[in-house]
Amino acid sequence: MPGALVYTGDDLNIIFCNDRFKEMYHVPNELLQPGHPYPAFLRYLAEQGYYGEGDVDALVSRRVESLRNPSGQSFEDHAPDGRWFRILRRRVAAGGTVTVMTDITEQKQAELDLADKEAQLHVALDNMPGALVYTDDELNIVFCNDRFKEMYIVPQELLQPGRPYAEFLRYLAGNGYYGEGDVDALVARRMESLRNPSARSFEDHAPDGRWFRILRRRVAAGGTVTVMTDVTEQKMAERDLLDATRRTEEANKLITEKNRMLEALYSEIRDKNRQLEEQAAQIAEWNARLETRVTEQVAQIGKMSKLTRFLSPKVSDLIMSGDADDPLKTRRRDITVVFVDLRGFTGFTETAEPEEVMGVLREYHAELGRAIIAYDGTIEHFAGDGVMILFNDPVPVENHELQAVRMALLMRDSAVALARGWRKRGYALGFGVGIAGGYATIGTIGFEGRLEYGAIGTVINLAARLCGEAKDDQILISPRILLKVEAHIEAEPVGELFLKGFQRPVFAHNVLRVRPESSG
Repeated sequence: MPGALVYTGDDLNIIFCNDRFKEMYHVPNELLQPGHPYPAFLRYLAEQGYYGEGDVDALVSRRVESLRNPSGQSFEDHAPDGRWFRILRRRVAAGGTVTVMTDITEQKQAELDLADKEAQLHVALDNMPGALVYTDDELNIVFCNDRFKEMYIVPQELLQPGRPYAEFLRYLAGNGYYGEGDVDALVARRMESLRNPSARSFEDHAPDGRWFRILRRRVAAGGTVTVMTDVTEQKMAERDLLDATRRTEEANKLITEKNRMLEALYSEIRDKNRQLEEQAAQIAEWNARLETRVTEQVAQIGKMSKLTRFLSPKVSDLIMSGDADDPLKTRRRDITVVFVDLRGFTGFTETAEPEEVMGVLREYHAELGRAIIAYDGTIEHFAGDGVMILFNDPVPVENHELQAVRMALLMRDSAVALARGWRKRGYALGFGVGIAGGYATIGTIGFEGRLEYGAIGTVINLAARLCGEAKDDQILISPRILLKVEAHIEAEPVGELFLKGFQRPVFAHNVLRVRPESSG
């Protein structure tokens, strides 16, 4: 297997560790022998700096506690030689704990490199001479640099990532950035240029007298990049040029009288023209460099956005630890299906306040969750008071039929205790269970961005129908389940049930209890 594995007993002594484990940890061989106390191995690691600085006893104590009572959540260790390990511990039905270590050094280094590149990108964007804003296909802000925030004096919340760009445009229109006219029409014209940029620049005149040149382009990764350049000095030079030209025309009329004035004005025009040409050349150079840099930086942003996809922690841990086949792959599996719900819940919700309903569901779901975790069940879905639980997938469960029955009995005991409290508050609620076993097709259902784990098959419908037929405190099981667990339980027949969707009657049994010799 790709990961390192060690199996410890309830006495915290090593039962087995694989070769990958011995290769991963450079410790004396006697510390890894079967029967050797695992805390001695942990203490050696702590003394060698595997867990950082701190009291060695405290560092070892925390890891021994996670060995005795594993949470099922992974955590990370940083070795003195720079390697990173992801640690996952789980209790097993036969007793003891299995610990799986996976070397994630390359992944951690990739995360550090990505963070460094992202920081470099932001420094480059914030230090470019022009203002820049990047909007997605929904016309929401993805990023804007510091120059953009300095150029437009607006409330900062309008420039936050995810904020509609239209709100920023409406603020500018309402504050005179686009001159007089209907605000909706002014905003609509600019929104259209954002959706379908022409790649031709246009100009805006701010209320404080500044002029901005605006250029928008679509990018291959999706969305639009808008670059704003402050051309106030250029516009002032153009205005001065127009003014100088006007004065030249007036001077021509008085050429005989104003010859010296004309010469001075001609020299001024020449100076202004040279200044304008220099400024235009500089702006053209800035725009060329800016366009190249923006193209490169937007491509980098597109690559980084792909890293936001992720799997659920449970499925991710299963795949990385190598304890199970790919849970996202569609497969056919022999499973046990359990449906549970409350009797009288619909009538209760029609008369109770929503807060009372939510309070009952919180108490009820908390008890169900403890029972499901205790017997290695997998929640397929919640639907109000109804819950569907699978056994033997995605993680194989030994004697999964008996595990399901034991879980249902624990749930029933908990529900009886809850019902006593509910009756004191005037709630008449009961509890019923249906259990069936057989083969089903299991995998992911949905579409990209919204995938859920689910199962399909006749066994699902049978368990649901048995749950619907169960009376208060009844646990109805199918003949297949009875055959698997009959030696371990006491049950009473309830006769043949005619279930919707099934042509033949189903002979069901109600589980009373687990036989004393099988309660362990």
